[in-house]
Amino acid sequence: HSAKRFDYQIANPPYGKDWKGDKSYVKNESDLGDGGRFGAGTPRVSDGQLLFLQHMLNRMKKPSEGGGRISIVMNGSPLFTGDAGSGESEIRRWILENDWLEALIELPGQIFYNTGITTYIWVLTNRKVAERKGKVLMIKASDLWVPMRKSLGDKRREISEEHLEQIMQMFHDFKEGENTKIFKSFIGNAIYHSL
Repeated sequence: HSAKRFDYQIANPPYGKDWKGDKSYVKNESDLGDGGRFGAGTPRVSDGQLLFLQHMLNRMKKPSEGGGRISIVMNGSPLFTGDAGSGESEIRRWILENDWLEALIELPGQIFYNTGITTYIWVLTNRKVAERKGKVLMIKASDLWVPMRKSLGDKRREISEEHLEQIMQMFHDFKEGENTKIFKSFIGNAIYHSL
C-alpha cells in the first residue's frame, strides 16, 4: 500500500523487536531523507517501535486532504532511551518540531498477557485544532484499572468501560487537572528534554 494514505491508523507493535534482519533496507530508505519513511533517523537496532511510528506518520493523509490521526501503543523505550543526538532523540525532535504529538497516555501496568510493563498510547495528528497547536496533553491513566477475576499470564488488570470514558473525556477536554498536564511542544521546552 505504498501509494495509499489514511485518515486513521492504530497499532500495537512488538516491544523490543530487533530489526537487524532488515537493517540494509531500513538504512537505504533512511538515506532517502524526506523521500522515504525513515528520514528522521533510525532507533537502535534492538527496538523497532519508532520505525513503526515513522512508517505510520508517512502514511497519514496530507493536511490538504483532510489530514490523519494515529494511535500507537508502545512501551517506555521510545520515550526514554537515547541520549541527545541519538536516533531516538532525533526522531522525537522531528515529531515535536512538526507538532504532530497531540497526547501521551500512561496506561496501567499488568494489562497485557505476556508482560507487566507500563505502556503508553501516543496520539499523533497533522490536523491539530488551533487551541492544541504547539501543545501536548499528558494523561496519567496508570491508576485507572480494575483487577481481573482471574489472571491471564501477566495480565492481572483491565481498564473498565467507566475508566475508558474518563480517559476519553480527559483527552477531549484538553485541560490540566489531577491526572492531566499540558506542555508546550516547542524544542528547548521541558517536554522535549523529558522525552
